Amino acid sequence: MAEHFSALITKHVQTDLAIETGSYASSYQPNEYHGLYRAIFIVIDSPQALEDNLALVENLRSDNLKPIICAVITGRGAFNKIKYFLAGADFCLKLNTLSDESAELLGEFFDSEEWQRDISLVLDSTRICLSDTSKKLDISFAEMKILQAFAQTGNHILSHDEIAGIMGLNTHFYDPRALEKSISRLRGKIKDVYGTNAIQSIRGYGYRLMRGLISTP
Repeated sequence: MAEHFSALITKHVQTDLAIETGSYASSYQPNEYHGLYRAIFIVIDSPQALEDNLALVENLRSDNLKPIICAVITGRGAFNKIKYFLAGADFCLKLNTLSDESAELLGEFFDSEEWQRDISLVLDSTRICLSDTSKKLDISFAEMKILQAFAQTGNHILSHDEIAGIMGLNTHFYDPRALEKSISRLRGKIKDVYGTNAIQSIRGYGYRLMRGLISTP
């Protein structure tokens, strides 16, 4: 299966990009090279074994904060995408089979801003701004604290309540629409200056920061 999937991947990447395959049929073993990978694809051929699959994603993420992790669930049946996101996956793709037709579905990943990203931003907590090599974006103190919290969590995810707490709101009684407007405003400011959708919504839970976009020295 691993070799078949790697063949699908080669349809989307440059020929000079190395692709390695392995199996986690038993327990996860840390690999010192995982952190050097640009992306890690986890092909899950038994969606029913939810807890084992989530543990694998969590272990990979806890040891490797930089690579993009994409969980590829094969076969039929439902799965909980939010649980995979919280475990540390950045993408979840559902493929019924690992056929050649599935290569087109993988295009969703390789066409994404996360894979195509060509900018890196630095969050300056002293000057309270974001910057790259040529542009600086002033942000509010609350926006800085939100971005800082996003960047410092392994899964780059914050729940609505966590964001409300960072904003100084009562986490038991706050207006979700006001929170949504605040995040939308921050997302819009970043997009206007840097042209990228830095923050994505996770329906019914919260928001996620694009992996690798913002560093906090």
